[in-house]
Amino acid sequence: MTKWIEGKLRDLVEVNPTVKLIKGERYPFVSMDVIQPFYKPVEAKEEREFRSGGAKFENGDILFARITPCLENGKIAQVKNLKNGKGFGSTEFIVLRGKEGVTDTDFVYYLATNKAFRENAERLMVGTSGRQRVDKQQFEDQIISIPDLETQKRISSILGSIDKKIELNVEMNKTLEETAMTLYKHWFVDFGPFQDGEFVESELGMIPEGWECIEIGEAVSVLGGGTPKTSVKEYWENGDINWFSPTDLTTQKSLFISKSSKKITKLGLEKSSAKLFPPYCVMMTSRATIGEISINKEEACTNQGFITLIPNETFTMYQLYFWLKTNIDLILSIANGSTFKEVSKTNFKKLKILKPKNIEEFTRKCEMLFKLIESNLIEIEELTNIRDYLLPRLLSGEIDVSQAQKQVEVVL
Repeated sequence: MTKWIEGKLRDLVEVNPTVKLIKGERYPFVSMDVIQPFYKPVEAKEEREFRSGGAKFENGDILFARITPCLENGKIAQVKNLKNGKGFGSTEFIVLRGKEGVTDTDFVYYLATNKAFRENAERLMVGTSGRQRVDKQQFEDQIISIPDLETQKRISSILGSIDKKIELNVEMNKTLEETAMTLYKHWFVDFGPFQDGEFVESELGMIPEGWECIEIGEAVSVLGGGTPKTSVKEYWENGDINWFSPTDLTTQKSLFISKSSKKITKLGLEKSSAKLFPPYCVMMTSRATIGEISINKEEACTNQGFITLIPNETFTMYQLYFWLKTNIDLILSIANGSTFKEVSKTNFKKLKILKPKNIEEFTRKCEMLFKLIESNLIEIEELTNIRDYLLPRLLSGEIDVSQAQKQVEVVL
């Protein structure tokens, strides 16, 4: 029978455990932006010299964002693959670790991601609007209720098996996209399949005979976006039209994107400069954060921080997606603005793209790769839904652990 333990968080979980780093030495550094919402693992993308500040942690520790809106967005992760096992990161992390003989560190991750735990942390925020942070003292003093250690390990094993499958799918999709990018460069940069043919001079250098160099504004429809007045509830209330903001792309970071965090009504669409476009168009953020790129799976529109490309028979979404990816430095170079950088549609439309011929094989191979990516993303969404259903019920004792284990075994 499961035994439940109740007490202060500080007594049941290690909060900001002591980790000794040597001043002046270089260590792996984890910034807030590399943590993906509700995605368990995180790895350091860089090394920095340790001076004195920042959250210090070891492999396996939990990084819990304490600042708004990162906490609300679910930026909580478990560190892995740190060089020499230690690292540091943003001062806006609270570091959590299981307490020996009391709590399992993997279980602590699921405890921290549980909605009830996060919402309680949000209530402990202090500070000025827009820069509020969780008060550490109150955070450590909060009362939690957890099952015995053996049950914790069983729960973290069940939920961990789902997260491991999600992680495998994410890694597989990275490989598939890298393969597609390699394919694009072979066809559109190195012109590998055309080396035995004739080449002609163009504004972009030597290109296969029969190809053309034209402005992107001539090649495809280039759309901007707009925002309905937020003060008019009829534009937003019960909206069913996807309306993407750059935050949707920066938080989800996915080749394909299904749902926007906010939706607008048909009236809101009509009364704004937002443009409705069909599924499988290529959206790129063009303001402040420039160069986040995703493909919408459903009919959608965007706010004014986007440039959206509408594929056609000649210019497929595969070519457009990788054209944007490979030309991101050029796109950034045409951004201007004093308050924040922005790429204007006028300047963007003048950029050159190759109008190809005889690329059916490229299109066919990319289509196969993108379908595999899309299939994996659908599975990730299904697994995420299962995990998010089980997590609060397992942590509250509403669902029997053995029953949940059998259900997950069937799915996996």
